[in-house]
Amino acid sequence: MVDLVPASGSCARCRGALGLASVRRDGRWYCSAACAQDEPPTLRPRPVVPEDWLYPVPRRHLRRRPPLELRGPALRAGA
Repeated sequence: MVDLVPASGSCARCRGALGLASVRRDGRWYCSAACAQDEPPTLRPRPVVPEDWLYPVPRRHLRRRPPLELRGPALRAGA
């Protein structure tokens, strides 16, 4: 028997992330059996991510080069 769980999504009641403990009831996915049974939601601390992690940082391992406009005419012709 194959147990189906959602790969992604959020709880229909508390908007928490769905995981392996998710429960499907009446065609809706809930994060836990407590949410599916309309019990008071448990206060789970939400993960906090530093703001620096939200923006991508280019990780280039190349040397810095001046723009083509700043190079001499001999270099520009060969490139």
